[in-house]
Amino acid sequence: MYMSLFVFRAKTTNISYQPPPKNIRGSTTLAYTTCTNIDQQPLIGGHSPTTHLRPIHKISYQFQPAAFDPKSRWILYNRMTKSGSRTFVSTLLKTMNKYHNNISHQDVPFIVIGHHLHVNYTKYGLRQPMGLGLIRDPVERFISEFYYQRYGDKHTPANFKNMSMDIYNRTIEECVDMATHQRKRATPPGAGIAHFCGCQLNHEIHRFCGYEKRCTQDPDFALHQAKVNLNEYIAVGLTEELPEFFKVLEKLLPGLFKGLLGVYNESRAGQNNTRDTKTFLKRYPSNKYLAKLRALAFREYDFYYFVRERFHYQQKQVTLGL
Repeated sequence: MYMSLFVFRAKTTNISYQPPPKNIRGSTTLAYTTCTNIDQQPLIGGHSPTTHLRPIHKISYQFQPAAFDPKSRWILYNRMTKSGSRTFVSTLLKTMNKYHNNISHQDVPFIVIGHHLHVNYTKYGLRQPMGLGLIRDPVERFISEFYYQRYGDKHTPANFKNMSMDIYNRTIEECVDMATHQRKRATPPGAGIAHFCGCQLNHEIHRFCGYEKRCTQDPDFALHQAKVNLNEYIAVGLTEELPEFFKVLEKLLPGLFKGLLGVYNESRAGQNNTRDTKTFLKRYPSNKYLAKLRALAFREYDFYYFVRERFHYQQKQVTLGL
């Protein structure tokens, strides 16, 4: 398994641990609508619009974000491709250097940052880490990855060595038409299309589901298991709401994340964080093809809106201090 790894260690004496609010640590049931069809609004200003889900039935999930456990000894930040991870890591490094500068190779806790599939560490006799994550609007993320693989950005060259020239030379519209045709012929009808044209459409669901075979063989199981596995994460935010994510982290774990939002705002003012990681030559397809992409990504939107509802609930509880 490929994994990029950073480890931050902070002296235990510097961790002013503040437990999450009781309502967050408790068991709260969220009845969430699962869907098979999506109604789209026109693209406005280069950003994905609100997507309306047509419900088929209700499923209740237990909302139990992991509480901070000092005995866990580590926090795992699960990076999603083209979802703001480099901005998060850069901001975290600057915050550590500015506010949490006492580094020790022996003391805990520490933060592990990398590209991971979800693992149940308790199966191997290990304590489950506390998870952190960021996810992005599925179509926005896919478009960014499509051009990132082909053209890279200021710091990262293009990465198309595992892509045939035929696939490399196809436009995003041609790739969407190909995937739409494959989905119509899929068994069962309407089954998810995970990969096409060198990119992974179900990237976030796959990462949160994990290594079980059914995560790649049964898209409905993968969606369900990804939602269940969210309970191992103390917070999963949205790329589109990165400042709000930083605010939640500062409230939950001020000893580790105090100053995160201020450092981010300083970097934004200087345009140091986001401009350098913008994908070269990225363009948006027409609204017709955006609608096709959203139709292909209906399970990904189900997961995205579930995470968004969960995050907004957590944000409200943390802000109010309930």
